[in-house]
Amino acid sequence: MALFEKSQPKTGGRVKGTKNRLSTVFLNDLLADYEAHGAETIKICRVERPVEYIKMIAGLLPRELEITETYLMEMPDDELNAVIEHVRRQIAERTIQLRGREGQTIN
Repeated sequence: MALFEKSQPKTGGRVKGTKNRLSTVFLNDLLADYEAHGAETIKICRVERPVEYIKMIAGLLPRELEITETYLMEMPDDELNAVIEHVRRQIAERTIQLRGREGQTIN
């Protein structure tokens, strides 16, 4: 018999609820470590290992965010276009500011 044949009963896999228990235990341990060592540890990680710092933040965020109702859905198109243009200008200005900092080092 080959592995994963159709119509065969399940014979293994993760026990139901294991992932949630593991997540809860991990987050509780992380909280305890934070409470013991404080925000200074996070600052050290941000400065010395920025890639890992960002990965940690991304790992804690939800993968999907569903927005069902917002003010934007009721906004007239001309107002919405004005908001979009405003945001685009802000992004462009921020990009210019960040490009000016590229040669600077983080202390």
